Amino acid sequence: MAAPAPVSAEEQAFLARLVHRGFLARDAAALVLQACAEVDFDDALLAVTDWDPNRLAYLLRTDCMANPEIPGYQIEGLLGRGATAEVFGAKREKDFARVALKILRPDLAADKIAAQRFVAEAKLLQELQVPSVVRGHRAFRFLDTYILEMDRVQGRTLEEELAEGRLFEEKEALGIVVQVARALEGMREAGVVHRDLKPGNLMIDREGKVTLIDLGFAGAGMEGTHGEGTTLGTAAYLAPEQARGESDLDGRADIYSLGATLYHLVIGRLPFEAGDDQEMVRKQVLEGLKGSAMKGRRVSPTLHFFIEKMMAKDRDVRYADAAELIEDLEARL
Repeated sequence: MAAPAPVSAEEQAFLARLVHRGFLARDAAALVLQACAEVDFDDALLAVTDWDPNRLAYLLRTDCMANPEIPGYQIEGLLGRGATAEVFGAKREKDFARVALKILRPDLAADKIAAQRFVAEAKLLQELQVPSVVRGHRAFRFLDTYILEMDRVQGRTLEEELAEGRLFEEKEALGIVVQVARALEGMREAGVVHRDLKPGNLMIDREGKVTLIDLGFAGAGMEGTHGEGTTLGTAAYLAPEQARGESDLDGRADIYSLGATLYHLVIGRLPFEAGDDQEMVRKQVLEGLKGSAMKGRRVSPTLHFFIEKMMAKDRDVRYADAAELIEDLEARL
């Protein structure tokens, strides 16, 4: 019997990719390499994983689902990549409708909490019928991960615009706030707090229409947290009560995050800057806004008022809800 061929550089790279993408544990990869002393690489991988040859061929062909092939869809390309999922443009084969497929990262699919959040978001996007919030159509499992079919939203995220150095004029920025506030009001009426409002979750098209595209942390108050005192959301936009891990969150936390987003759009940088998330959270709780940054940008008294009120440390000073914010915006603009 001929000795197995040495593990090639390409095979080693594929094995590393399987680990990186979450299809194979590190200790299983080590077992594959050990087994290669007796059998060829493919046979070793199949023996250790108990996969069938078709699955192995699929993972090779799609670069471990980095270029996925999903039954019933023609994949048209990557639209975006976030902390927990990748979003691909696709065409449904049954009716040729163009949609977006949000695919939970395979390495997170085995994480119970991450999977629960993804499924909860899918259900919420299917149930909510709120203007300016992306609609979800169906969710399903495929190859040990989860996939959500959604509306395909045109445009770019506000985060992408900011990353390229764009500064928004006051009128446009406040127009964005009105649109997002209407989405938040619709969610509030459905009993939902977003909890992770930020530029990366907001898409804007060429006509200035804004769509909220991610509800991954949305829920009632702090439901779905890891435990008491757990903080959800993105540190740079967290309301102080959210940063403290308080359990009775309401829509005023989203209004704070929207105020921080408004600040970022017109000033061009974050309200608070820090070297890490822990320091950022401390600043959200303890530090007040510095008026000098807004003076340097020649912010109007009206805009200054909205930012200060929306980002008040005491949530009782903020707008009571998005409807009150909308009313004040429309009266002053």
